[in-house]
Amino acid sequence: MVRVESPTAELGTPRVLTAAWVAPVAAPPLPSGGVRIADGRITAVGPAAGIIRPGDRVDDLGAALLTPGLVNPHTHLELTDYAGRIPPGSLWEWLPRLVVLRRAPGQAERETAAVARGAAQSLAAGVTCVGDISRLNLHWRVLRRRPIRKVCYVELLALADDPPRNVDELRAAADEVVEDDRLTVGFTPHAPYSVPADQLRAALRLAHERGRPWCTHWAETRAERAFLLGETAALPPFLRDLLAQCGLRSPGLSAIELLERCAADVRPGLLAHFNYAEAGEAERLAAAGHTVVYCPRAHQYFGHPPHPFRAMQRAGVRVALGTDSAASNHDLRLLAEAQFVLTQTPDPPPPAALLRMITLDAAHALELGATIGSLEPGKWADLAAFPCDPASPDPVADLVRTAPAPLGVWVAGTRVI
Repeated sequence: MVRVESPTAELGTPRVLTAAWVAPVAAPPLPSGGVRIADGRITAVGPAAGIIRPGDRVDDLGAALLTPGLVNPHTHLELTDYAGRIPPGSLWEWLPRLVVLRRAPGQAERETAAVARGAAQSLAAGVTCVGDISRLNLHWRVLRRRPIRKVCYVELLALADDPPRNVDELRAAADEVVEDDRLTVGFTPHAPYSVPADQLRAALRLAHERGRPWCTHWAETRAERAFLLGETAALPPFLRDLLAQCGLRSPGLSAIELLERCAADVRPGLLAHFNYAEAGEAERLAAAGHTVVYCPRAHQYFGHPPHPFRAMQRAGVRVALGTDSAASNHDLRLLAEAQFVLTQTPDPPPPAALLRMITLDAAHALELGATIGSLEPGKWADLAAFPCDPASPDPVADLVRTAPAPLGVWVAGTRVI
């Protein structure tokens, strides 16, 4: 891993963005609020009249709600090209169809362009940071040239034809990544059915030793959970054949037992999906400090029963929302995920909590909660402005209920949309 300086943020005269409403997330919404920015960072948040200083440049956004930039902690931008090409169905029907699409000639060129399109679509939806996974480790080269903030996860998949297929190859791929203050490398052992337990453990240990975030797909299907306990026949035939070719065997442990063994004595991580939880597991996840990322519309796309995220939250688990890929969703609009939860699920969290799940909670999932995800002095000035009614008694509820396109998007104080 190499770390370099990123493109310089807008410097010079401090400026204040004012709006009818400001939603800091870490504090209640402010009417007639403002955010003061200098050298790419937030220096003050509060009533507009109280933070403007002589000489500041003031940009009044008018009838707008100013929020932190949205944070999508789990996506696969390189799959953007396959949007709409696989019908909704089970994960085990979707995977082989995706493999066929990806193996068509020109994969690297096609998916490189897809990363750029996915980043542009994300910014246009108010997303200023992504946690992106790449099978070919091509995403970071594309995203380094884009203003979006990113954690670029390098994926280990023991069943793959191409590296990284083991921890040595994972380490080598991560060493290629050039980091800067907008790009952090992360580590992703794909899943407990596609990476042997010893390699999974070694990958998480590598992330811990390097002080970088990790994520893994976990408890995504009932068949996966059954396989981990020793029921290999629960997996579809194509996957059983791959496991046999690679010599990958069931660990004979429950999903939570395997996770606790692999993640013992390492920093907490991001668990993508965790669609199926057994009694008592939420409490164990909370004690370990892991974050679960629930992808609501992809969850529906794959036909899963209702997600246990509310029980997890009640047990103290941090839950963030993500999109998964455009190949398993309608689009990459993160705000639409919060809208879906609010309008399509029973017992939804309140709108303010849903906004937190796509900002500060998601930033914490990527280990970036100290620098982004809320409007607080010292944090990067990553912001999004959405249309709102200045007279609304609850502009955050209006935002989540209607999921509008943003009026403007800023990364490190520079307007990018």
